[in-house]
Amino acid sequence: MRFAKFAVGISVAVLTASLSAQRFGPSTFSLGNNIASPDNPYVDFTLTLTPDQEFLESDPDSGFYASFALRFAYDPTKIDLQIQDRDGTWINVSSLRDGTTGARLPNTAFSAQSGLVGTPAFQKLSQGSKVVVELGLGNVPNENSKLSGNFFGSRDRNRNFVPMRWWLRGIAFGETYTIETATGFSGGNGQMIKTQPSRTSPFNNPQGTFFVPEPASMIALGSGLVGLLALRRRRSN
Repeated sequence: MRFAKFAVGISVAVLTASLSAQRFGPSTFSLGNNIASPDNPYVDFTLTLTPDQEFLESDPDSGFYASFALRFAYDPTKIDLQIQDRDGTWINVSSLRDGTTGARLPNTAFSAQSGLVGTPAFQKLSQGSKVVVELGLGNVPNENSKLSGNFFGSRDRNRNFVPMRWWLRGIAFGETYTIETATGFSGGNGQMIKTQPSRTSPFNNPQGTFFVPEPASMIALGSGLVGLLALRRRRSN
């Protein structure tokens, strides 16, 4: 009899929790349009979160995200995510063992961008030949409808923040590569969460492209910039 009452109590608690949580339309996250030059195939890792408008308006405290978590996948033969060790060397995320978290990175102080509140979370997983990255951050104050920047990285020996970076390791000139959704995991490819009361907005498919221009395009771009500079100088004279 006691067990039956206990089971009913758990059921009621779970039902109450599910009813109190509100689920809104999908939000978006982007890793940016990352263009690298042939002589420097590295770009800083940036992240932009754009919450669903209804999700934002549902909370009187619309300027505060309690926490967010996201997941995406990429082909490590095309691009690779890197994080810097304290000694200045860079670690390829694809070389880490599955299940490696930010707290257990060897000789690396995983960190969040200065000024952000909360504990950053990182985990490396796999999906076939693809690398899966999970990232999250809790208690993030933000006064805008967008939250963007170099969120994640490490601390060097002087405790300066060094953002993670992308290495465009296998993209040919003129080729574009797009990040992917990590499928087959519980919770979809990530979610944004607000608490008290609980409000959840799932993420759309990730957005983000990587591109290495052809040398001719770089020359044309450089020539155009030189021409504009010369025209400005002529006008100023």
